Amino acid sequence: MTVHTSLRRSLSRKASLMLASLIMLTGTAQAQLGERMVDVVGRRLHAISMGQGESTVVFEAGFSMDLSSWRKLVPLLAPEAKLLVYSRAGHGQSDPMQQPPSLARAGADLQAVLADAGLKPPYLLVGHSYGALLIRDFAARHPEQIAGLVFVDPAHEKLDLSLRQIDAARLQAEREDLARRAPPAFRADLALINTLMDAGQLPEPRQLPDVPTAVLSSTKRYAQPQVLLHTPAGMQTWRRLHSEFAAQFSNSLHITTSNSGHFIQNDEPALLADAIRQVAKMAAEQARVKARQQALQALNSSLQAIAALPADAQAEREARTLSALQASALGEADINEIAYRLLGAQQPTLAASLLRWNVQAYPQSDNAADSLGEALLTLGQPAQAEAQFQRALELAAINKRNPRVTAGYQQHLDAARAALKR
Repeated sequence: MTVHTSLRRSLSRKASLMLASLIMLTGTAQAQLGERMVDVVGRRLHAISMGQGESTVVFEAGFSMDLSSWRKLVPLLAPEAKLLVYSRAGHGQSDPMQQPPSLARAGADLQAVLADAGLKPPYLLVGHSYGALLIRDFAARHPEQIAGLVFVDPAHEKLDLSLRQIDAARLQAEREDLARRAPPAFRADLALINTLMDAGQLPEPRQLPDVPTAVLSSTKRYAQPQVLLHTPAGMQTWRRLHSEFAAQFSNSLHITTSNSGHFIQNDEPALLADAIRQVAKMAAEQARVKARQQALQALNSSLQAIAALPADAQAEREARTLSALQASALGEADINEIAYRLLGAQQPTLAASLLRWNVQAYPQSDNAADSLGEALLTLGQPAQAEAQFQRALELAAINKRNPRVTAGYQQHLDAARAALKR
């Protein structure tokens, strides 16, 4: 289990080094830095928020680690994103939890910290090692709040089951040794982790949201492996579990590095920062696509209602169409596409209303003018169509459009003039 490495390193730190890490972390923050002790039902949790930008990135440290786990990473991201680091109950300066630890209780604490910091969803969650299990549980319970997920050499609930197939005796010996060396403050967490590993699944298994995701895996080779996980067979298992986990997401990255050990955020902070940026970019694009789809659905629904109005309610049609277009905030191409579908559905009056909007909203668009001309021609208004086709040709020259495009506009103009002669 990954806690072997995490505990070994954390136990070797002196209190002075932990304090120095905190000072370093605080010193890198932007003007928006907020350090607080958050009250959670009589307990206090240490949290720091900082940074600026569109994305909100929330960090969950590994087993036995506090917020200083991210001290090398946050300076790289603070100029471009809002960040939250905190120490879980019983870690760093945070008070211990009076009840037995659980993923759900840790998630409730995190929700309280987020609310206190005034950080609104959606969140991009970053979890290291055991922290990966915590953000998985949080994301599964609050899928609507999640924009993306980044797993840093994440713990996997099936790891110990897989390692037992390699060397059950050695794994058991390592677990017993770890239990003996674990400080009292971390024994309850270690017992929870061992329970999860023995079960091979998380409690109350839930579907994770299908959001942009990155999984970073250490593939470092150890000349003299100190634990079973670091043997070639153990590392092969580790990589396989991570690969299988990443594959469940439709938009995911699996990044492997042989330059880092378990603490990728310390060994290669720039690599992790880039992964977070990529997930944030994918999440922004996914949000844009989702918003566009919702706007299209809403506009189509409104247009269906407008099309059902009586034929003599033209003024109401125009007013409601204008309102629906303003509310949609859709661009020229989307509105143009909807209008052509309406033309194909024998609804040229409604199509012309949409295309008039495009001409007004995009007065320098030759395509908008040409499209309105086609709708007007279909409505039997060749003189008005002719004016739009002429305008399309004028704009095409200004916009230096392809000659084939200009030829199409000329054909439309000729058709309008022919209709005028009939």
